[in-house]
Amino acid sequence: MTGPVRRCELTGPGAAARARAEVHRLADEALLAGLPVSEVVEGDAALVASELVAHTDGDCALELALTAGGMDIRVASSTWQAAPGGREHLAWWGLLRLLARDMTVRTHTVAGVTTVRVQVADAGPGC
Repeated sequence: MTGPVRRCELTGPGAAARARAEVHRLADEALLAGLPVSEVVEGDAALVASELVAHTDGDCALELALTAGGMDIRVASSTWQAAPGGREHLAWWGLLRLLARDMTVRTHTVAGVTTVRVQVADAGPGC
């Protein structure tokens, strides 16, 4: 981590919109701290966070952290609509894979919670 971090619990039908708002708040905090987030990273991170949260039926923990050149997004939930990356959600999972520098999925079998981590980074000049 290189800057501000945001953590929150999200529930209900407005959870995906709140996830987007949290990404924008983190970018605003970073700017005030002298660590501006590129428009590409902010936009991609808002989309990724929104999609992940939307596929948890709106009941999850969201963590956002700035990293060197990007943002790390973690969504943990026991209410995923289907296993992340499974064939049931091939379209949205493919979109996330296009936007991600790195992705991991971890399931904690005792707690029944699956955590998806996506790192979004600036594509750099000319992309």
